Amino acid sequence: MGIRLTTGLLLPEISIDLSVPTSEIAFGFGVQNLLWGAVSPIAGMMAERYGTAKILIAGTVIFIAGMFWAALTESSLGFFFANAILIGIGVGATTFPIVLGAVGKRFPAKKRTFALGITSAGGSLGQFFYATALNQTDAFLNWSEIFMLFGASMAIIFIACWFMKDPAAEQGSLKEVKEPTKLFNWQAIGEAFKNRDYQLLNLGFFVCGFHIAMMTVHMAGVVSYCGLPPEMASSSLAVIGLANVVGVIIAGWAGDRWHKPWLLLLVYWLRACLLMLLLFIPMNTALFYTFSVLMGVLWLSTVPLTSGAVAQIFGTQNLASLFGFVMLSHQIGAFVGSWSGGIIFDTYGSYELALVISAGLGILAAAVHLPITPKRLSAYQANA
Repeated sequence: MGIRLTTGLLLPEISIDLSVPTSEIAFGFGVQNLLWGAVSPIAGMMAERYGTAKILIAGTVIFIAGMFWAALTESSLGFFFANAILIGIGVGATTFPIVLGAVGKRFPAKKRTFALGITSAGGSLGQFFYATALNQTDAFLNWSEIFMLFGASMAIIFIACWFMKDPAAEQGSLKEVKEPTKLFNWQAIGEAFKNRDYQLLNLGFFVCGFHIAMMTVHMAGVVSYCGLPPEMASSSLAVIGLANVVGVIIAGWAGDRWHKPWLLLLVYWLRACLLMLLLFIPMNTALFYTFSVLMGVLWLSTVPLTSGAVAQIFGTQNLASLFGFVMLSHQIGAFVGSWSGGIIFDTYGSYELALVISAGLGILAAAVHLPITPKRLSAYQANA
């Protein structure tokens, strides 16, 4: 996650080096996000069948191949294939649905969202680490060398998987698992998509994806729009990542105590307010760092709350695949956010309209969680 959330900072350098317009590079990042989402539910189903470690290893191999191919290619088409296709598939098989699905099964309902929050903090800590590393190395390494360095660092996932207990092997001891997991439990998935609350959670997570992609892929442009020096981009993304380590843990803790959809309402509304501040308040370094800290607390706080709400509605047996489809909605939003940001910049030479749209979508996302009342979620638990 750390690598995926920081490579967008190199977009201006990649655009100049490959002589490709910003909108085309942004489209590649958008396709990457789209593939990430499309692969997530399939990888989640496979993890439920074959075990988390095996899918993580396969995804990591593809991810590393994409990083090195992107770094070594000299053509815009080669970069698109590596960055959009290979990295998109790799990140889809190594991130949230796979990991959160495995963790969610190991904790009782009263502690589950907090555990998911701690797990989500790993992605935020990775964002802080890699954004800081990029800031320190960008002065003497070019973008392709940074891609190779980051790709090589992913070998740590192989070490982690070596020590990982296979969730599939433990299914017999899990109370919620009544029968062997099917690779494609289409009945459970079909029933989920008929559920109005699941549909609303998908819509809200679409907006989350739009926000994250808009700010990660186009952070350098947003910093420039605010009239701040370029080095602020990587520093701000690092601050966002560090602040979100705290944010996701707090969100997980709160989600075990209060109504998750209304906490999501608060998160999206606060995001909208912060984005509007960029439009109406002249930024200096101190103010932008303050913005980064506050946005960081909210950054991935939606992940434990949304995955926890899905588990509350449907249980944990198919959590990896069901949250995988929510992740697909997230990544469709990320595709739209990444590509539209590039188009808006190439058309108007500014990110102002993109920020207006982002703020408006934040208000929409806040509103869609209102109908998911505590009474409705309690009814799911009563019928479980």
